[in-house]
Amino acid sequence: MSKLEVDAIEPQSGTTLTIGASGDTITIPSGVTLANSGTIDNLNATNLTSGTVPDARITGAYTGITNLTMSGNLTVDTDTFTVNSSTNRVGIGVSSPSVPLEILTNLSSDTQSTPETVLTLATKFSSTGTDGAAGSGSRLEFKIPDDETNPITGAAIAGLKENGDDSNAEAALAFYISQNDTTLDEAMRINSSGDVLVNTTSTYDSARLTVNAASGSFHPLTVRVGLVSDGFSGVIFRNPNGIQGSIAINSSSVSYNTTSDYRLKENVSYDFDATTRLKQLKPARFNFIEEPNKTVDGFLAHEVSSIVPEAISGEKDELQVWKEGEELPEGVSVGDNKLDENGNTIMQIQGIDQAKLVPLLVKTIQELEARITALENA
Repeated sequence: MSKLEVDAIEPQSGTTLTIGASGDTITIPSGVTLANSGTIDNLNATNLTSGTVPDARITGAYTGITNLTMSGNLTVDTDTFTVNSSTNRVGIGVSSPSVPLEILTNLSSDTQSTPETVLTLATKFSSTGTDGAAGSGSRLEFKIPDDETNPITGAAIAGLKENGDDSNAEAALAFYISQNDTTLDEAMRINSSGDVLVNTTSTYDSARLTVNAASGSFHPLTVRVGLVSDGFSGVIFRNPNGIQGSIAINSSSVSYNTTSDYRLKENVSYDFDATTRLKQLKPARFNFIEEPNKTVDGFLAHEVSSIVPEAISGEKDELQVWKEGEELPEGVSVGDNKLDENGNTIMQIQGIDQAKLVPLLVKTIQELEARITALENA
């Protein structure tokens, strides 16, 4: 076995230097700095020695480093890139990473007030001849421990292209979870309109929050607060003029509140005929088509609309139509009827807030009580 020790090698431009052959061990002492541009290919640096912690430092523009194996620390340009072998941590922009991967970057300005890109995930199509497919994008997966030796994928976050048009950059942020199997299922997404969709990929009724609950005893939405005695507004409803209502909870009940402050009202009158209007209401018994075996008491919305209009939402026989701002299917215009998967029009359902009938009921009782008192005194 031969041994060669060289203090300095200064090859001229264009010179190729080959050291050793396959199977040889090349020992490079610690403290050696590779400071000029060049190419290092298939370098096994397991014998870089510095006591018990081997180290190496690479500075300069090395463009061809491949298959580099390190048993010690690797530092590139001081704090640019650091691999700490004793802690199995990687630092980018930080010399002593505190977690497995730590990235530190300076903001472009001391007055920076918007987030700057620190990490980018990117994918692309191998062919540029067609538009990018809807649903394509980049995904970050999170591994979790299992009962075996290898972690398994438990969750993921993805940026998804929403359409197949290369000229359209609309995208969604999707969240995936594993339901105790080997696949990831989308659990929630935020679409390009800022709508939040839970357990669905479609927005219903132009809602900003859509929750698709599975059948059974699931609760689509739960609001939980600490124990309070004076009421806590779990949900607040606000328009540009301020708060218009709330759902409040205390230690034993829930209150559904509608704004009723006298300072917001005018033309207040207590003199109106409630009994005549009340007699126009037509309480009925019926069942809903989807529940043929369940009979309930109530009203037909359109029969109430002319008597207590504030209790009714929607119009009789109204249909859903495409509105300004919605993503229109090909060949569809604003104002066209929306169609279901079978090509049928979709009803815009009328609703009733039966609590709005309470003032009419109270006033009628007062009028009846006055008539009864008058008859008793006659």
